[in-house]
Amino acid sequence: MGIKKTLGLGIASAALGLSLIGGGTFAYFSDTATSTATFAAGTLDLNSDPSVIVDIQNLKPGDTVTKTFKLKNDGTLDIGSILLKTTTEVTDTLGDNNGVDLSKFIKVKFLKNNDKGTIISPEVVVYETTLDALKGQTPDLVNNTGWDQILTEADGIKAQTSDSFTVKFEFVDNGEAQNYFQKDKLKLTWNFEAKQGPKKDY
Repeated sequence: MGIKKTLGLGIASAALGLSLIGGGTFAYFSDTATSTATFAAGTLDLNSDPSVIVDIQNLKPGDTVTKTFKLKNDGTLDIGSILLKTTTEVTDTLGDNNGVDLSKFIKVKFLKNNDKGTIISPEVVVYETTLDALKGQTPDLVNNTGWDQILTEADGIKAQTSDSFTVKFEFVDNGEAQNYFQKDKLKLTWNFEAKQGPKKDY
């Protein structure tokens, strides 16, 4: 082979090699993956049934009133605790009470959570206190404090369930004339403040 032909093949070979190297820089495999996350907050939805627990007229000293009601968790989250907050509004119709507060003469004989205890050992949340004294307290209505906790319902109210309560009020007769309470009215407001249950690790 002559000199010119040998040089020509060498140049052609070099040019082909450069072409393969250049093309290789764009030849590769690839893949992708995507993940998403969604965070949605649940709801606490507490309701009292009935909303008016007591509506009694013509009470007199010594009378008692016993009523039942339910606290319903209509939300999607479990309720861990429900704090009871009490307020009263007294109307001295005849203006003759001379500063005597009717809320001191309306006694809560008991307030029971019927779902947290049994007939033998009922869960009594409030026992023998006046409405006036109860205004300074915030008892937890769904806390199981009984000795039989293993056999009874746990604390709180699970989503879409309810707890049943029984309450007994007494118009205290102090053994003296209480004519200054005639025609008076007392409006009791119970606010039930629900708080979420224990934190979870998902």
